[in-house]
Amino acid sequence: MRAVVLGPEGEPELADVAEPDGEGALVRVLACGLCGSDVEKMGDPRRAGAVLGHEVVALVEDGRSVALVHHSPCGECHWCRDGHESLCDAFASATIVPGGFAERVRAQAWVELPAGMPIGVGSMAEPLACVLRGAQHVPRGRVLVVGHGFIGHLFAAVLRHRGDEVFAVDVDPRRHVAAPREPVDATVLCGRGGIDTALEALRPGGTMLVFADAGVIPAADVYRRELMVIGSRSATPALMIEAIELLRVLPVPEPTVLPLERFAEGLDVFRRRDALKVVFTP
Repeated sequence: MRAVVLGPEGEPELADVAEPDGEGALVRVLACGLCGSDVEKMGDPRRAGAVLGHEVVALVEDGRSVALVHHSPCGECHWCRDGHESLCDAFASATIVPGGFAERVRAQAWVELPAGMPIGVGSMAEPLACVLRGAQHVPRGRVLVVGHGFIGHLFAAVLRHRGDEVFAVDVDPRRHVAAPREPVDATVLCGRGGIDTALEALRPGGTMLVFADAGVIPAADVYRRELMVIGSRSATPALMIEAIELLRVLPVPEPTVLPLERFAEGLDVFRRRDALKVVFTP
């Protein structure tokens, strides 16, 4: 089967690979979204041979279109009981093999998509579930989203949907919306850098959600202003279900959909920030 494989230098290239075997059901990939975390892994020779991609819509044996679950916590350990499912030992195990940028994968779990939902939209279920998990830690009120790419757009949409007053800033003027004129109750960091912007906008006692590697956070500022800093990553199977329901009504960016053989082109569009979301179809 065809798949996008990381070559000897860690750069993606289309290649023929063996069909995956092992545990899980063999399913046909319909679409897979390109995530910023995928791009971060490229160019690393240590990852040579890997097939990336985890925002997957697939067709299962009975003809249903489903969104595949990326990582599954055990649900019973102390991490899971405390709401830190992504720290669970079981969470590290791959549930999509070899990866979504392929014609077929072995899948451990999935959630059915509504009939008629476009596959490009369906591929947003996993990243939206990640956003929903993070949004649980954001207090209601005035919120600034720092970094207004695809994930920033999802955060802004989710927070507006629940009734918050949302501002969004980005170093790219094409994605910048509006900065707040007064301090906000919470900030959400969705991109590299931006820590100074997020801290300066926060009121004393405010909350900062760290959803990306934003650099060094000055402890003195956190201490003196009694700020709450919370990290969040990934999603849970339960939130995948909630995300799919929300995708019925939530305004989401229109994805750029390209065939797998145009992966290099789509990657270039993503890196140039000419599209908020790029999705590939085998």
